[in-house]
Amino acid sequence: MIYNVYEQYHKEFIRYAKSLVKRKEDAFDIVQDAYVKALEREEMFDNMNDYEIKGWFFRVIKNTFIDNFRKNKKIVFCEDESIITREINMETDIYFNDMIDILPEYLKELIKLKYIDGLNSRQIGELQKVSPSTVRNRLSLAINKLRDGGYVNG
Repeated sequence: MIYNVYEQYHKEFIRYAKSLVKRKEDAFDIVQDAYVKALEREEMFDNMNDYEIKGWFFRVIKNTFIDNFRKNKKIVFCEDESIITREINMETDIYFNDMIDILPEYLKELIKLKYIDGLNSRQIGELQKVSPSTVRNRLSLAINKLRDGGYVNG
């Protein structure tokens, strides 16, 4: 009975597993693991119909994926985490500055006030002598310019 369900729905099982892992080889491995688990518990399926068995396979495929993911997670320990943090912050700062260099000076200043200094629209408006809605409009303009223009990953 398990064999019939497996043969009938094998392609669906592979498709489902592939949606989880993206690599076809890994999908085949997960489905094969599920089939082995089914064979080890063959007596469990005596009172199940084909749809229940199919559901069991889907659940085991998902659980196998989760187990493999947990097993393969890489944990890196570092005595001085501040070194990593400094490097990440420095890279982020360089990337951020390169991105906003394409903006006109007034928009560049606005972006820095908002995202580096953490000021809100009202506070920025007071500094630049404009209304908060003008600040929001200019921020929107700056973000759209960054999206559309100018910075292409390469």
